[in-house]
Amino acid sequence: MEIQGIHYNLDAMFPSEPDFYEDEELSLKDYEYLKRLYPREIRLIASILEEYLDRYEYEGSPMYAQYPDAVTIYRFAEEIYNKLTLEGSEKELVQLKNMIQIMVCQEMYVRRRRHDRFCQKFQNYDKKENYTFINRY
Repeated sequence: MEIQGIHYNLDAMFPSEPDFYEDEELSLKDYEYLKRLYPREIRLIASILEEYLDRYEYEGSPMYAQYPDAVTIYRFAEEIYNKLTLEGSEKELVQLKNMIQIMVCQEMYVRRRRHDRFCQKFQNYDKKENYTFINRY
């Protein structure tokens, strides 16, 4: 009896690229460690910022635009700033708002880099032949 069917080449579908995972994991661990060294108040702002940007982790998000515009970044920073209850002089509050805007840019950079590496990994996967058809007649 002859058997025919599709036999998947799993090595082509899931190539082992330990460098990608190891490099990315080391970078993220280093980034998380350095964030733990932020002053307490800044760690609080960073956690609010991360939670806020989590809502924009989807394909087509303004966070992943090829060239994010300044208005979007300013709006993100403004919305995060408005979630905080702060006291201080006008100058201190302006400096804090500017710092939040810098933190938004930095966090967006990290997320965009991770997103690009992830997408690049699967674009390479799509280009490879990931199955073979075997005709056993």
